[in-house]
Amino acid sequence: MKTTTAPPPPHTAAADDVLREVWRIKDELSAAYGHNLDRLFAEARERQRISGRPSVNLEKPNKAPVV
Repeated sequence: MKTTTAPPPPHTAAADDVLREVWRIKDELSAAYGHNLDRLFAEARERQRISGRPSVNLEKPNKAPVV
């Protein structure tokens, strides 16, 4: 089977600046929680819970087994 790939996006300094800013924020968040994803996501879930705003739950619902 033949696969095709899209051409790479044009390289711009602005794109580099955006990526650097995203990486900086990611590194700060990670460091704030001791580079522990469980702690980071527990805090995010807590902020989401207390916000009172509706959110999407992508977990599969537990269905009763068919008997």
